[in-house]
Parts: sequence; C-alpha cells; structure tokens
Amino acid sequence: MRPLFFETLLCLAAFAKGQQIGGIDVSIAQYPFVAGILIQRTTIIGNGAILSPNWVLTSASAVYSTPDSDYSIATGSEDLSTPAAQYQVQRIFRHPEFVGWDYNVALVKVSGKIVFGDTVQPIAIATTEPETVNDATMLSYGKNEDGTSHLRSATYTLISDNDDCVPLLQEYQAKDVIWQHHGFCLIPPPGTQQGQWYNDAGAPLVADGQLYAVFAFAENEGGTNEGSVATRLTSFAGWIQSIMFSNR
Repeated sequence: MRPLFFETLLCLAAFAKGQQIGGIDVSIAQYPFVAGILIQRTTIIGNGAILSPNWVLTSASAVYSTPDSDYSIATGSEDLSTPAAQYQVQRIFRHPEFVGWDYNVALVKVSGKIVFGDTVQPIAIATTEPETVNDATMLSYGKNEDGTSHLRSATYTLISDNDDCVPLLQEYQAKDVIWQHHGFCLIPPPGTQQGQWYNDAGAPLVADGQLYAVFAFAENEGGTNEGSVATRLTSFAGWIQSIMFSNR
C-alpha cells in the first residue's frame, strides 16, 4: 500500500481533484497563518503555516514532485479560487532524509516578503512535547466533498504513544514514524466521518494558538477514519531553526 506521497504524484499527472472529507468552512481571519500552496499559480497542491515574512512550513510530500520555481504561496484568502495574494517560491528546503514516509517536513522560502495584515499573520511552533494534543484543529484548502476550495477546519486528537497509535496503522513505514517520535496519529471525534486526500498535505494542526504538526499522509487516501499521520514539529525544531538561520 502506498502512502499519500505516492498518490500525489499520480494525481499531479492528471491534475486530479482530491477531497477533504468532513470539516466546516472557516474564516481566514480566524486562522491568518494558513497558506495555500499552488502549482503553476492555479492548482491547489497543499497547505502550509506562515512562520515569518520569508518562510512557510509544510510537509515535504506537498512540494516534492516538480521544480521549486513551479510553486507559489497564496495568503489571506478564504477560497483559493480567488487568492488575495501570491508569492513566488524562491527555494524549497526538504528534510534531507525524507523519502516518502518519515522526515516529512519542508521549509518554503518566498521571493520578497509576505505582507502581514488582519488576514495574514505568522504562528509559532509549539515548544512543549505532549504525547497527546486534545482538540487540535486541522486547516486545509484541499478540495472537499462539496467541491470547493474554501478553507476548512476539522478537529482531531493527536496521539503518539506506541500502545494506542501504532495499532491504528498498517504499514511498517507508517508505524516507524511513530516509533521514531516523529509523528502523531489523527483521531477524529467519536461518531464523525473524516478523511484526507493528497492536497491536504502540509495542513497545519494547531491547538491553543500553537502549531504542533502538519499533515503528512493517509495510508488509505480518501478513506474515512483510516490511519493518518501528521509530522510532529517539535522533533524537527532544531532542523527548522538551522535552515531559517543559515538562509536569511
């Protein structure tokens, strides 16, 4: 079974439109740190979180398959069919150990500087490392079951302990992300039907105003309540800081 990353390559070839299953439309004013990632300035390929005027954090699987110059960053918009502002990507720094499952994190440096305002603001990465994050909000422009590209939120509990998280996953490579303390399992609220598709990649997961994770992959793309993993950002804080500092 292939992770979401490999499905991304297939979907890109056909410019397919995936769907985020579940969630509700939200205002960008509520979550001004969310950025959309576009390919050829038109096609939604992923999401990210604004860290500073120059940097957007995402998953490596969201920005893996084409030259860096093909990507742009959209900010300040509730619906990416009409993005408020776009910034050309200058360079993408993917974690050097990413090969499709683990180390699924990337930094995007934009040309120029992102202009901040009421609907565009940065967010800080969490500094604590809880094993469980309750009521985490995932935010994505990924196509949804209503066929729109409106910003949507969905609530999850993030868990990372071997006893509860690992049994939810089927693939050894997915389990290894948890064993290495590099990821969280996404658990939807009881009684809900939620799932992810390829262009949910990089979607920020936040709680209490802090960024804890970005969506990495689903073992069964489009399956509801299937094994899904988000990259645990505190595990990569050193790498993130090093890239941003050395490429100012």
